Amino acid sequence: MGFLRSVSQVVLGVNFLFLVLLGFSFLFLEPGTGPYVVAVLTLIPVVLSLVASVAVIYTGWDPF
Repeated sequence: MGFLRSVSQVVLGVNFLFLVLLGFSFLFLEPGTGPYVVAVLTLIPVVLSLVASVAVIYTGWDPF
């Protein structure tokens, strides 16, 4: 297993943790407030890095 794939697995685990914490926080946030907007905007980099890590693991890409 390449270095990039092992790093992607760690990133994947961290992303799942962030998604669980964000999902839990949405239970206590009111739509339209500042913290709600920040939580929604936090989803963008989390989802993008989740998709990127899944793509690296699925394709087995190892540039080094």
